Amino acid sequence: MLSNEDIKELLRTGELVIEPFREPMLRACGITLHLGHDLLRPLPGKVVDVKNRTTPDYDTLVLEDDRPYHLKPGEFILGHTYEKVSVGPSVGFLIEGRSTLARVGLTIVQTAMLVYPGHRGRTVTLELANHGPNTILLYPKMKIARVALFRLGSPSSELYDDKGKYREQISVGPPIFDDEFMKE
Repeated sequence: MLSNEDIKELLRTGELVIEPFREPMLRACGITLHLGHDLLRPLPGKVVDVKNRTTPDYDTLVLEDDRPYHLKPGEFILGHTYEKVSVGPSVGFLIEGRSTLARVGLTIVQTAMLVYPGHRGRTVTLELANHGPNTILLYPKMKIARVALFRLGSPSSELYDDKGKYREQISVGPPIFDDEFMKE
């Protein structure tokens, strides 16, 4: 896991690019990221079927400074980071929620916490869920996540945005069910 000094070096060399970046985002061993403007709210009524590639329908919502989203208890939505992130072949990172928000029941990552080397110039999708008893207001550019970075033992020969299925999603997007089963 990398320290703030290691992260400064990654930013200096371009192995890590965060746009926009401001010095207060840098923490002792990570970086704070903020919530972007676009949300996808899954609509009820469909059976999700990975084998037949059936995904929910979504409402697209846009956050504005004076109109936060009211995330109700038990509700789940997709969002994204405000910042666009690029990660070089020798670096990966884990994105996680913030303790402050977790204390009111908000999680920002359900399971997809690893961002692979080769993620280039795109936001990171967040899986926001309210597990608490109270509605939580979500505002654009609010502190939403922390990133812990690590250096790989050797550079990856496979970069995510060369072949990854979400490489075309510049902002938040729905799931893509492709190649989801083990082949014999």
